[in-house]
Amino acid sequence: MVIHFMDGSKVSFFFPKQVEDGASTTNRLKKIMDNPFLVVEADGAVHFYPTNNIKSIQLYPAPDHLADFIITDAEIV
Repeated sequence: MVIHFMDGSKVSFFFPKQVEDGASTTNRLKKIMDNPFLVVEADGAVHFYPTNNIKSIQLYPAPDHLADFIITDAEIV
């Protein structure tokens, strides 16, 4: 996951799969998007990132199952 901030900086995290089934993935993504902070536990610390300071987030690889409001199979040109 790469978090791009409004000031042009970014931070990257690697983590294992967090949920196994598609419905849980969709629910988890929605909960994350609805929260005023993106919170990540990494390297023995908890990191809080205010979502109003986040320009974009890249998740890769993309989850196998995505919510129906997400455009799929797109290419960046």
